[in-house]
Amino acid sequence: MAPQDTFNPLRVVTQRLSSTPSKQLPHVARYLAPTIAQCGKDLATPTKDGQAVGGSESAVLVHKLKTQLSALLQDKSPEARYAAVILMKATVEAGGWIVLQGIGAWVRGLIGILGKPDSLATKQLCIITLTRIFLLTHEHQSLVREITTPSLPGFITACLNLMKVPRSPEATQDPYVQSPLLLVVLDALSELIAMHPTSFRPFVPQMQSLTHPLIAPIPSNFGNGIDPTSTSVSESARRLFVLLHVSGPKNSAGEEWAKSLDALIVSVQRTIDKVFRSLIEDWTSSIGNYDNTSSHLVENFVSDPKPTPLALPAWTGIHAGIERLDGLLHTLQAFLASATAAAVTLPVGRILDLVDRVLSIFPPGNGRNPRAKPEIGRDEREGLWVGLPRLQISAIGVSSLIISRIGHSSAAIASTIMEQLLWAFESQYGNDGFRRAAYGLVSQILTAFGPSLPRTHAASLSRCLMMCCEDLLPSVEPRLQGGQASFPDTQRPSSGIISSTNADSYLKSATNQVALSSTPISVLQAAHELLPLTLTSLPNDYLPFSLRCQIDRTAIITNNKKAMLASVMNPTSKRKGQRQTSSILPLIARAHPEALEVEALLRPQMPPIRSSRSDGREMESDEGEDTYMHDHPKIRESDGSHHDLIGTNGNANVEKDIVAVGYSGEQVDAKPGAVEESAPSTKPTGFSNVTATGLLEPKSAFSYTPTKRGREEDSDFDTIENIEGNGTEQVATGLACKRSRVDPDKARKKPPLDLAPADPAIVGTGGPGQAFKNNSTSDSAAVSDGQPTLQQDDSDESDFEMPTLIMDPDTDEEEEEEDD
Repeated sequence: MAPQDTFNPLRVVTQRLSSTPSKQLPHVARYLAPTIAQCGKDLATPTKDGQAVGGSESAVLVHKLKTQLSALLQDKSPEARYAAVILMKATVEAGGWIVLQGIGAWVRGLIGILGKPDSLATKQLCIITLTRIFLLTHEHQSLVREITTPSLPGFITACLNLMKVPRSPEATQDPYVQSPLLLVVLDALSELIAMHPTSFRPFVPQMQSLTHPLIAPIPSNFGNGIDPTSTSVSESARRLFVLLHVSGPKNSAGEEWAKSLDALIVSVQRTIDKVFRSLIEDWTSSIGNYDNTSSHLVENFVSDPKPTPLALPAWTGIHAGIERLDGLLHTLQAFLASATAAAVTLPVGRILDLVDRVLSIFPPGNGRNPRAKPEIGRDEREGLWVGLPRLQISAIGVSSLIISRIGHSSAAIASTIMEQLLWAFESQYGNDGFRRAAYGLVSQILTAFGPSLPRTHAASLSRCLMMCCEDLLPSVEPRLQGGQASFPDTQRPSSGIISSTNADSYLKSATNQVALSSTPISVLQAAHELLPLTLTSLPNDYLPFSLRCQIDRTAIITNNKKAMLASVMNPTSKRKGQRQTSSILPLIARAHPEALEVEALLRPQMPPIRSSRSDGREMESDEGEDTYMHDHPKIRESDGSHHDLIGTNGNANVEKDIVAVGYSGEQVDAKPGAVEESAPSTKPTGFSNVTATGLLEPKSAFSYTPTKRGREEDSDFDTIENIEGNGTEQVATGLACKRSRVDPDKARKKPPLDLAPADPAIVGTGGPGQAFKNNSTSDSAAVSDGQPTLQQDDSDESDFEMPTLIMDPDTDEEEEEEDD
């Protein structure tokens, strides 16, 4: 029988590459790359001289695939090189270390493509593939020495050369024309600079000149030789600018980071001097080393031809200045969000001083009138009012990153940041972006430091919370203008003929309709997260009662489960004259019956409670409950008397053959021939009589003496009558008002009593409510001091007499006649 051929996907890949023309390879490569990714096991198998160590033929296919890819990389056709780059990346990622140790020629070929006039797509894929190879070799020091270290300088040089766009003959001054490969180059350099700082050190000046024009772009100056920069490019440039400190001189990464941050803060302050020149600022520096007074002559148009200390492009106009300042604030956020190569000192005071300066500016309105300089035109001030929310949103982002960066160490500045935010919120709450940023920062502060905030912030926070509720609630607008009902015109026309009208038109009245909210989704999400935090993080007495009602109403209408749970778990404090507080628990139970949190609130399952016994041992909750029920007899609601069952002890189940024996001052429960010793108790015992039905009837007259001596003096006897056959006999059994508590350990031990020849009257229980007389000479007991006393008393001192009962057999006369 011939052996069955095994299927190998690499055979299909190699056959397809050899049979497909070069012009069609780009279309085929997109289907072959996933196939190669599935052959990781074959590619990662160690090989020797083209044969697998295990003798499998897959090594031949792997060797053939590598040969084909090397040939395609050196092919003259650009389509073949494009396909080779795609398939090489898939092969390297699937093969791992086995493939990486032999790709030195591939790396040199890929770097060479960056200098050829290939398409932008091919060069972009080459940069991505080389970056992926350098990242994979970082885990293996031998591969770093053999591949990465020799090839990385050439790769950086090729990437920086791609940023030099050749100038057109018509445009002689276009120094900031951006390359189409700018974004992918910035991302590649940002990924590799932290892993290989030494290799990047010679190229730091070139990368600084590349990133400086991009960290704070000014689209308003588009057309002055500057291309508009996208947001993604600016973010990548800021990230690379912050990471340049890792390639500084040896053991000076922290110092380089501090120098860059200091230069950035100075640039921000000088830009603010230009942008806010039309106003007389009330802000003064808290650190005392910055003077914002300007002595230069006032120009017609605000501008900065030579920004320092950072080598940034010049800008002109108030709108360009706002864009530059916003970009610098975002760069400051990048410094706070990025990791550092060494321990650094964060200048929190200078940063908060800068944020305070931006948030202290407020537009006119709401009773606030900022002081303006008369020599500055009105157009510049109005341009500032338009761009001010954008600047303040960036400043709020800086404050948020400070709290995130230093964590609980920011407790000392949390109150100051909150005060700055609430001050600006009073004038900028109409801006959607500002409310979103404010909601996020308030949520962050409440989560970390809510209970420790001073009460003075509660009044200022009310405006923010009211706007939060208004953003979440849908707007209700009247359907008819003025909210008035409309009636048809019934006036007689000039012709004297009244036209027919619709009778239903008289019934139309003003109704309200719910309009969809136009609030952006990001603002709604931030408000949705803030609402429950106000109930869980702030003390209840901080919120006014009207505001708390509004928060609960918003949570119910918007079906905010977290806010509703927070309201139930943090009820409102009682007001003066209020007996009990209200709760929205029924509403959340109806809205979220499937939620486990709601189920836990409605039906809490308490764990077993362990209590200590008199002997020091632990007692389970069910045992303690049984003992408690023994010591506290049930009270009937009808007459309030104590009801107790004869012969019950600490156990819940009462055996049928337990005998109740009364003696002076104590009660013991015993089986025939044995009596259980019971411990003294302070609870009284009720007196019961046996009724005609055999059940116990509680005695209506019952008195309880709280003192011990009174309980001993009030001891009495109960008369129980037992009928057997046609004879009647009364037995008086002494019962004590002082009832004993049965110890569980002593209840298990039943010591035998010394039996005496006397024939005492023992009352036994055949059940919980039935009494009978047990006459047995063998079960008599004689006791001394400290032992139960069994005695027979034939005296009839009670005025109550039980009627004589004749117990006839349970048979009918007809049945007896039939038996006869």
